[in-house]
Amino acid sequence: MNQEALDILQRLTEDASIRRQKRLTQLLKPAEAEYAEGWFMCVPKCFNDSLDIRLTERIVDGHLALVWTQGSAFSFSEGDILYDTRNAYKVWSEALKSISLGVQVRQALAAGAASEGNGRSPGSVTFEILKPDKRRSKLVGNGYYTLSQDDFVRFLIAGPSEGFAARLKEAPTTNSTEIQPDCPKHPAG
Repeated sequence: MNQEALDILQRLTEDASIRRQKRLTQLLKPAEAEYAEGWFMCVPKCFNDSLDIRLTERIVDGHLALVWTQGSAFSFSEGDILYDTRNAYKVWSEALKSISLGVQVRQALAAGAASEGNGRSPGSVTFEILKPDKRRSKLVGNGYYTLSQDDFVRFLIAGPSEGFAARLKEAPTTNSTEIQPDCPKHPAG
């Protein structure tokens, strides 16, 4: 678990001044890093936009410069797939040997300014839990969960809450369809 990332997340979601479009220079994960280190789920840099990590114009030493900044407009979207290991991004037949858990976003509403203009909406993410079958020949669905975008990011960093963790230990359902690595943001190679 990455405590620094959790502390930044708490600031982003609870500090009223940050919610009003002020962006931090402290990032949930290094913008240029291939993957988020120390997180429960493997989050490649192709998800920086979903984590609201962006280059922003700032004045640095009296000059305009582009600086990586962190906002709270999290925007994971339908079709996004994340796995618990960076080995998931290898050839799929090899990746299946390493994956213990994946999640695929099925529906989402981005976090951002509340529709009334006051405060911030935490958005929502409905995702399917994906686990390998007994032969490790495919990933199958193992139930759906809905969290706010904020709590989904917290899950990616720190892992599941107690009730959610118990569900993750259950065997995959047998009537689910096979899941292939079709994430538009990061297809497996």
